[in-house]
Formats: sequence, structure tokens, C-alpha cells
Amino acid sequence: MTGKETDPMNMRKRFALSVAAVAVGSGLAFAPTASAAPQSAAAAGCAYPYVCFYKGSAKTGQFKDVTSGWQSLGSSKGATKMVNTRHDDIVYTHFTNGKTHCTPPGYVTTFGSWVVDKVRISSASSC
Repeated sequence: MTGKETDPMNMRKRFALSVAAVAVGSGLAFAPTASAAPQSAAAAGCAYPYVCFYKGSAKTGQFKDVTSGWQSLGSSKGATKMVNTRHDDIVYTHFTNGKTHCTPPGYVTTFGSWVVDKVRISSASSC
């Protein structure tokens, strides 16, 4: 054994790289996650029938029109979360890596490390 194999710093780096490789390879660690919307969505500045985008706690934009195509987010590009206050419409988000995500009615999506750049509200009631 050489000194590099038993060096604690080298071992930590190798472990961190291994964990990162597994996370990236699985595609799940950095994917958006949806959770039930808080009942205080309106109090947070997002009233029905809007879909609101936030960077941290600051609201950066809101959308309400059902469209057949993507809408650019403008200042909401790179938002960290989205609140879907709609009762029966799903929301598709598009990311700069080309992937998409569907959020059911009444849910909040946290985007993780993916960069959201477009939105489309659909009249479908489930993903």
C-alpha cells in the first residue's frame, strides 16, 4: 500500500466522487420532487388559479393560461420551486438539460440542481 491509499483526505475525496457518480448515474438525486402544496399558498403570495415560481422565498413570476406550447419563464428561469394552486390542471416544467417534469394540481415542486426554463399548463387533471 502506498501513502495515498491510506490518506484520509484522499479516501474522503474518492468516497465523495463515488457517491456523486451513483447519484448522477441514477438520475434521481437531482431531479425535481413534488410534495403536497401548503394550505397557505395564497398567504405566500400565490392565489388560485396561478402557478407561481420562486427563487428562495422571493416570488419571481406567475402564470395562469392553459397553452399548447411552452412559455418562457423570463425572470423565473432558474427558480428553486413552483407552486401549482390549480384544482384540476397539471403543470409541465422544462429544464435546460432537455428533461421535463409534471406537477399535479395542488402540489409544490422543488427543482434541485436542474435549471427550469419553460412552463406549460395543461387542462389534463393527472400526469
